Amino acid sequence: MKQKGFTLVELLIVVAIIGILAAIAYPSYQEYIVRTNRVDAQSEMLQIARNLSNYKMAKGTFKDAKLENGAFEEDYPSVGEAKYKVKLEVSKDNLTWSLNAAPIAGSQQAGNGDVGLDSQGQKCWSKGTTCTPSATTNWDGK
Repeated sequence: MKQKGFTLVELLIVVAIIGILAAIAYPSYQEYIVRTNRVDAQSEMLQIARNLSNYKMAKGTFKDAKLENGAFEEDYPSVGEAKYKVKLEVSKDNLTWSLNAAPIAGSQQAGNGDVGLDSQGQKCWSKGTTCTPSATTNWDGK
């Protein structure tokens, strides 16, 4: 008589293989999600920079420039779980600005470092720390 089906040993081997693959894949997936959220925040900052540029062309100054919500600080994304607190700072002479996106404590991005952008197009990101945009910094963390 011929048996049909799998033995218990064969099933245990399959379960072990799936467990090993999951243990390897899940951390990589989590890292991918964090990186993607950071890139989304960077894209939002570029959109804000474009809006600020349009504002200056229309008004001739950054005086009274604010974020879309009418304030100097907003959560990003505005829908769903907020991951970053985006803050706009305009210089006292109203000629330059800087944006900073800081991870919100307790969010998936916590500990991933601030992202910065200024009116000169200088960018920065440093994992686990705050950063100040300069000619030698960029968004790849190097």
